[in-house]
Amino acid sequence: MNETKTEALASILAAAIPGLQWDTHDDLCDCTFQRIGFWTNPYIGATLRMRLCCLWKELAKQYPDLIQEVSAFYNYNTHEYEAKPWEWNGEFDMPRAIWYRHLASKTGAPLAEVRQEYADQEPPKGVLRKQVKPRRTWRLR
Repeated sequence: MNETKTEALASILAAAIPGLQWDTHDDLCDCTFQRIGFWTNPYIGATLRMRLCCLWKELAKQYPDLIQEVSAFYNYNTHEYEAKPWEWNGEFDMPRAIWYRHLASKTGAPLAEVRQEYADQEPPKGVLRKQVKPRRTWRLR
């Protein structure tokens, strides 16, 4: 390829390939559950990404009887709904986007207000769990 064709291809690719990578918990939308669909295939040279959460929100406007968002956590261990949000107990640091939504849920404040108020603070840190050695229940002879 000559220099001119290479430059033209580079400018086309720069315009066609987005610089910002969407990621779950990137906090680029106000959806409660941020979900990103991602499919890529090197053999067709294409990638498809969708903000599924935003797409679902638009579908819910058109079909409100087909989508439910319940203001309670369904605990699939106890098969009961829990209205109060849990406190963070993860082993890794709480993602900022989840923290903002956690605070909005606890306080009833709008997400935009929570983002602004807590922008200079850090989300809860992870807590490492004590590693338990498995007890050996058998012996080799």
